[in-house]
Amino acid sequence: HKQPTSSSSTEEVKVTRTMITTSNRKQFIADGAMYELVANLAQQAVHSRMCTAFDLEWVTICDESKLGTPVRALVDRDHPLLLQEGANRMVLRELLGTVDADEKEEKKEDDDDDDRQLPATPSPENETKSTLLLATGRGKVRAGIFSRHHLLTSGIETGTSWHCIREARLRNWGVAIIDPNARGEDVGYESFRRSVSKLFDGDGDGDDAAGSCTSGSTSSPSSSLQRQQQQRRQKQSHSIYILAHSASGGQLVRHLREDPSLLPSIRAVAFTDSTHNVQWCKHNPHLQAFLQKENCVYLRSNDVRSSQSSVKVSSRGKEIRSCDSVACTRDAGVEAETDHFWRHRFGEIRTLWAGTAEHSLSNWAGHESIWDHFDEQHASSGDGADSVAV
Repeated sequence: HKQPTSSSSTEEVKVTRTMITTSNRKQFIADGAMYELVANLAQQAVHSRMCTAFDLEWVTICDESKLGTPVRALVDRDHPLLLQEGANRMVLRELLGTVDADEKEEKKEDDDDDDRQLPATPSPENETKSTLLLATGRGKVRAGIFSRHHLLTSGIETGTSWHCIREARLRNWGVAIIDPNARGEDVGYESFRRSVSKLFDGDGDGDDAAGSCTSGSTSSPSSSLQRQQQQRRQKQSHSIYILAHSASGGQLVRHLREDPSLLPSIRAVAFTDSTHNVQWCKHNPHLQAFLQKENCVYLRSNDVRSSQSSVKVSSRGKEIRSCDSVACTRDAGVEAETDHFWRHRFGEIRTLWAGTAEHSLSNWAGHESIWDHFDEQHASSGDGADSVAV
């Protein structure tokens, strides 16, 4: 923290080296506009560090201006969409006549010398490696951020998905981090749907009333259809491991109910305080059964309604009533007893305590249980060939 001090000539800044904590946060970062500004800057800084540390880049999902802010996602630098986006950008510039002679000559030399730099189709390694899909909850958190408050007061490890990405990289997995709140939480599902469809189906444009999202592609409808069909076939060998937090769990289940084509590629799902309901899938027995199989696990904090919970917490964590006879916070990974209400809503899914009473900390507190689940499903699925020792 830097504090201004008076000076006769110029304003000096005094560095206090005071760590921002929950107890002093309001002293240095006031609620309101200042908090929003600092929180947004902190999220941007985290994204920059993630890109540098884990070789990630932003890819555009939808940039239709009439629909609002562009929707983007963080992906591996060898992701097919990035290669396609770069090639389309050059084609568009050539059509607009904004490519100078030197760039044309350089592009021609690159194409002649090494046409593998921008392959027309993804490499076999990219198609078959396991990928971790991260989806955060609703609100003002952006891609890969679980809690703005804990980011500011506890650090990157606690408040973001940094630890999840690190674990994925240790296993040689790919990473895709979507941003459901890019256009606001009210249209979070639409952003979620577009992102998942674009990243894994190559079909994020959408044929609905909201209009299409394009990224300057000049391919014909027939070639686009062929590409989508090819990518759907490739999905069968592409293993996806999903961490769905809070509202994104409900968004995931809704997306799979409306478009189940991604389901064969999903090897495991870890729901953390998810908002989904298996009753949504009562007309889709296959999906309803999948959500209760060993492929899925539910990690719950105390901030989830249950008639037998030791703590009763409102959806926003405002009202807390403790039970004297039972400890409020169970150890992470301990099997949670479920009641009739729980089984009616979530089915027979394996349910574990996350190890925290705070909703926004369920991913950090329960990360060992999450990765134990992923490793177990990874080993049983036969995907071990792309793994490294961890």
